[in-house]
Order: sequence, then C-alpha cells, then structure tokens
Amino acid sequence: MKRIISILTVIVVMLNFVALTKSQTVKAVSFLPPEQLYSDSAVLYNLDTQTIVYERKPDTKCFPAQLTQIMTAIVAIEKAPSLDSVIECPATIFDEFEEYRAKYSDEDSYNEVTTCGIESGEQLKIEHLLYAMLLKSSCEAASTIAYNIGQGSIQNFVNMMNEKAKAIGAENTHFTNPHGLYDEGQYSTASDLLKITEYALSLPGFSEIAGTYSYSTGPTNIHSEGIEMNNVNLMMNPESMYYYEHCKGIKTGNSDQSKRCLISKASHDGQNYIAVLLGAPFMLDDDGDYKFTHLIDAKKIFEWAFKYIEHKVVLDAAKEVSTLKINYAKGKDYINLKPVSNVKCMWDKTKDISLIDTTDIEYVYEELNAPVKAGEKLGTLKLTYLKEEIGRVDLVAYSDAELSYVKCSMAILDSYFTSSAFKTAIRVACGLTIIYLVIAAYTINLRAKRRREKRRAKNRQE
Repeated sequence: MKRIISILTVIVVMLNFVALTKSQTVKAVSFLPPEQLYSDSAVLYNLDTQTIVYERKPDTKCFPAQLTQIMTAIVAIEKAPSLDSVIECPATIFDEFEEYRAKYSDEDSYNEVTTCGIESGEQLKIEHLLYAMLLKSSCEAASTIAYNIGQGSIQNFVNMMNEKAKAIGAENTHFTNPHGLYDEGQYSTASDLLKITEYALSLPGFSEIAGTYSYSTGPTNIHSEGIEMNNVNLMMNPESMYYYEHCKGIKTGNSDQSKRCLISKASHDGQNYIAVLLGAPFMLDDDGDYKFTHLIDAKKIFEWAFKYIEHKVVLDAAKEVSTLKINYAKGKDYINLKPVSNVKCMWDKTKDISLIDTTDIEYVYEELNAPVKAGEKLGTLKLTYLKEEIGRVDLVAYSDAELSYVKCSMAILDSYFTSSAFKTAIRVACGLTIIYLVIAAYTINLRAKRRREKRRAKNRQE
C-alpha cells in the first residue's frame, strides 16, 4: 500500500511541472506633466528607483551639442592615470575651431565655439579641464583631454568614446568629436544620454564637478591668477531668474542644429531625478531678451515630480488576486493566489489606483494538481493602467494544498474506466465472450447430437 501511495504522489507532482515559469519584469507608467514642455524630446528619470517617470520621443535621434562632453569626461576619468596629472593644451586644436567659426558661426548663429580662455601651451590638471568642460562647455578643454589621452590623436580618443557608449548600452549614439560642435555624423537620443549620464554619476568626482557653480584653477604657467569659471547653467546661479535651489547641475548645450539642450539633476526630500531635455526652441521674451526654454522645462518638470510623484505600493502582497481550481486537494477544490511581494512604482498622486487592471493573469499550469506549497509560483500578473503596462509580478499560492490520496485514487480509477484503453478492453472481452458462447453452444449442440445418434443406434439394435 505504501508503495502505491508513493507512486501516486510522484505522478501528481510531476504533472505540476508540465509548464515553464517566466521571469518577472518591472517598469513604470509614463505620466504626463500638467503643462506642455517646449523640448522636442525629453526623459525624466528617478535615480532612486531607476524608473522613467515621463518620456517624450526618447529614441528620436538628435545632435547632442556640448552634452557630448559628458562622455568626454567619462573616458577622461577612466583612462587618465590621475585627475591630478598635468597636461598641456596643444596649439593644433585651435585650427579646427577657426575652421568651424568660418563655416558655421555668424552674429546671429548659436554655433559658437564655447571656451573658458585656455591658451595654447597652457598646462593644467585633468581635473581643471573637467571643470572647464562641465561648467563652461570649454571646447579647448575637451580637445586638450582628447589629444593627450589619445596619445596625440583626437580620433583615437573619439574611438574610445564610441566604444564606451556601446558598452554602456547607448546603441543609438555616435561621436565624431570630443567637444560637441556640430557635425552631421554626431548624434544621440534622450534615452542614450540618460544612460551615459547615469553611468557618469557612478564615477568618482563627476557628480561633485558637475554640481559646482564656481571654480578656480589656481595659478597656471600662463594665467598667474588662475582661470575663474562660473557654471553656465543659470539654474545654478542664485542671482538668476532661472535659479532653482534643488538643481545639482550637470550639462547644457546649444547649437543651431540641436537647439537648446540640458541634462540636469535635482534632489529634494530624499528624491533624486535626472531630466534630459533636447530640442527646446530659441525664443525671445516680451522684452526681447533670451528665453531659456530648456531651463523653464527643467524647473517645471522637476517641481511637478517633487510635488506629485511618489514611490507607492499599488498592489499589496496580502491581497488575494485570483482563485484557481485545484485537483486532488484535501478539503478544497480551489486555491487563492496573491502577489509574491508588494508591487511598488512611481505613481502620480492625482491618479486613482483603483483603475489599475489586475485581471490579466498568465497561469503556470494548464491544470493544477495537489500538492501545492504556500508561496509556490502559480502565475504571473500583468498590471495595466489605461492600457499601459505598469509591471509584472509573480502570483503564488496563499496557503498549502495537501494531496488527498482518496481523491487521487478515485480520479485515477475514474480516468481508467472512461479511457479508450478500458473501452477497448471491454470490446475485446465482449468479443471473446461471444466467441466463447458460440463455441460453447456449438459444443453443447454437437454433444447432444451425438447422444441422440447413440440412442437411435441402440434402439435399432434392440
């Protein structure tokens, strides 16, 4: 009897592994800020949860302008022997800038060669050059870094930039220079620039440098009083109408082709965001002054996120989401399913959580059989909000379901008696019975006939 029970248990457990489980994936809803942005392409990313909260045309290719210098900083930090290493600004890099000015720049153009006044032959620490790039968008600083780390070849350095972009996962990005001056072969996307910036923030020194408002190099071999520089991002300037106290800097960019661009970090009440804003138009205000549309967008989207977006539980782990029919279970015919854990995502406080759809379930097994342990994965729930997927979570058994050997045995017997094998056996048995009865009848009849013949023969003899 024990052997029979063991065999039955093994059979039923094996039935539960017919289907394969799927790994869980999580993403967030992209909510819309209440006000329209100027920027043509945008991404708002929560650093703490690694969640995109808002995006608009994130994969549209664009010209990155001086945002390029973030990648230049990455390669410099990783390839330089030390940020204290002193290198010299080569005279040859200025030829490119003169050619660029002649080709693209005029008094009405935004294609200026941005500089902080570094001169040919000037010797500076790599750290100083990083400040010059990230605060002043210094083209000569970027080319000086590229020339020296590229061992006399700026192209070698650009190759390193492209290799690093691919390694980071920026598949829709290509660099042709280290400073970001316009070139038709240089492009990226908001999505890729987010990946590049998030990676840069993981490197030692980058966040501190990019978040600085004012800096001085100290005396150099050409500037005895050093080079003073203030961050060109007016969101960092306390005296500017665009000042935003939660802004932690990072990088601006401008050109006729790219329009106004910005990648900025903001931190408030323990929340940290990156905004990537590309293609904001050049505009004048009513007084005829420049209107910095990319900075207006940044402040608008940051304030919206800090006020309305929160990391919230949208599905509790204790909630019974579904019930599933179970075979051969002791004392029950159904088992309850619940999320394996709380489901949390970045959520807009103004939106109703009850509108989240929790009915789209993919079950692990086509037919569930006992035994089942509490916590065993039985399905995957896809949560959607207004037809947009929020995320997926595994559904598990709320409680144990023990195997009923009586139910199992009866089911096996019942399945046998209704099986085609059993029906075939009945047909064969019936056929054999009929044959047997025919043969038996024939034999009986034959014997009776012989007895009658014997009696007749005997009667004739008498």
